[in-house]
Amino acid sequence: MVLPSGYTGSSLFHAMLKQAVAEFPGALTAAELPSQASVFKRDYGTILPRFEAARVGSPERVQIARFILNKTQSTLEFVNGHGREPLSEHLARPTEPPVLEQQVVGAEPTLKVEVPLDGTIYRGREVLALVDRLAEEQVLTNAARDALRWVVQHIEDAGGTLDLRGHSFAVLGAGAELASTRMLLAAGARVLWIDLADPGVLLAQAPGLSGTLVHAPGANNLLEAPERVAAAIERFAAEGDGTVHLGMFAYASGASQEWRLGAAMNAIAAHLSPTIVRSIALLVSPTSTATVQPECLAAAAAQLARGSRWKSALRHAGLLSSPGQHVGHGVHIARATVSIQGLSYQAAQYISKLLAAESYAVYGTQAQTDPSVPVTVSANVAGITRTRSLAHPLFQAAFIGARHFGVRIFDPSTTRALSGLLILHDLLNPSAPGAASVCPGQPGRKASGLLSQQVHGGIYSLPYVLEHAIRIAALIGMGRKPSVFLGGKSRAATSAIQA
Repeated sequence: MVLPSGYTGSSLFHAMLKQAVAEFPGALTAAELPSQASVFKRDYGTILPRFEAARVGSPERVQIARFILNKTQSTLEFVNGHGREPLSEHLARPTEPPVLEQQVVGAEPTLKVEVPLDGTIYRGREVLALVDRLAEEQVLTNAARDALRWVVQHIEDAGGTLDLRGHSFAVLGAGAELASTRMLLAAGARVLWIDLADPGVLLAQAPGLSGTLVHAPGANNLLEAPERVAAAIERFAAEGDGTVHLGMFAYASGASQEWRLGAAMNAIAAHLSPTIVRSIALLVSPTSTATVQPECLAAAAAQLARGSRWKSALRHAGLLSSPGQHVGHGVHIARATVSIQGLSYQAAQYISKLLAAESYAVYGTQAQTDPSVPVTVSANVAGITRTRSLAHPLFQAAFIGARHFGVRIFDPSTTRALSGLLILHDLLNPSAPGAASVCPGQPGRKASGLLSQQVHGGIYSLPYVLEHAIRIAALIGMGRKPSVFLGGKSRAATSAIQA
């Protein structure tokens, strides 16, 4: 699967936004999108929050999301020995369903509420006090706190063990470091493993799992064989109760893979019959143009008011730009993009995640057709995490200095626990903001609630532009541990911000 001929990731991103401005001039002209793709590529850290503020502040917010998603997906192509063709046509070709291999991992569910943090494992109702504390520390939003409290109480009231037997999950990117695969198996679910990695590695590293692990050899490459992946999901659903929860966690960097993988997962979702897709879950990066919640704004103002002298000096010198949010059209959008991650990364986050999630929640997976059939969606901001996904010493150094800005960096096990619990809340709570039956006929309100559950680690409460804070934090980290720059690139285990 490839981007259309003649486009790079950044130029296609710009072209899609430009078409949206032409289609919705009343809402988006004020975004002042530059006409040149080169200017957009250079200044997107300022332009994207401005564009998003115009979109979110418009009554046509979700219509714009659907338009950009549909236009983008219609440009995608598949290339093989027979030439190029639209990806949608490639997926529509008849495909022999692959044989599914399954392994019963365990009969009884074993999933209990556990959140590891700072060397302590919080269990059961202990997690209630933990999430309250994290909310007070401005590590997560009030909406995320309330969702976590609900799911913890739900599990504890059911005897302390969650039972997902009877539920089937097709997990795209099942081997990703932050995917919820372990949690789903521990709860006894059927899980279809879609990943280039060997599922046996997970089973060997995570004892005590339950459920049934299903694997389709030859149907594990989203970019090279999306049609086989789609066929495997259809057979997997048919061999269960006819429905699947679709998890979208695949990620890889370089050569626009972030965006192509996100687009491939959305193409598969659109190809599947809406009667099959029971829910969609994905994780949103904290370094995206998120709508900042009121409690984060209050915390940012308080942090600026009590700022230390050295931060004030850096701010007056122009090294720490403030505010950390773009304000416009009655909304506040995080200025949280990080240039080193690249514009293709932002395209994946913005179009394939944020806009796709809104479109699915309001219009369903068949967003180009009417009538709309909304689907339950889980699209939460995941914590800033020490993962292996992006190897760059800048992040390693910045992680060391992050505490000087009140920013918390999570280990992967913590993010898996918190994000996994939030996903379970969104799928199990009929009143969750992304539930298919919530806010029918109120697309703007639905979209706002859907994206309000954020484990942002403190970056949305910063009074400064994130990129500037990262640079200062990296200098602090380098001073404390010079080896992160001297030998960081050659280390096997590295850290990155990723979701």
